[in-house]
Amino acid sequence: MVEDKNSIRAYDLNGAPITIGSYVKYLNTGTTGQVTELKEEEGTIWALLDTTGLYYNVLALVVTDANAIKIKKEREAGKVNKEDLLKEQPPEKVVDIGQVTGGG
Repeated sequence: MVEDKNSIRAYDLNGAPITIGSYVKYLNTGTTGQVTELKEEEGTIWALLDTTGLYYNVLALVVTDANAIKIKKEREAGKVNKEDLLKEQPPEKVVDIGQVTGGG
């Protein structure tokens, strides 16, 4: 059965809706991108990412913030600063190691 691409209801690993234009992260490799197409084959829903041109099972994706993708692309191009990297990390992952000393 062929469905209209606009009527496919897709949800990520956490149950958040995925639509065309959503920014997502593939958990297995950390690949990020924007969803350009959704399709269903044999009961599995697939999302096409603009960054790789590959389809990913939506159950292995997590909806993410567009800023995280922008920062990642800038970092790969060598154009990112420290403040942008701090924005990318969840607060519990940011650790100041400036006062840590070795034993000895």
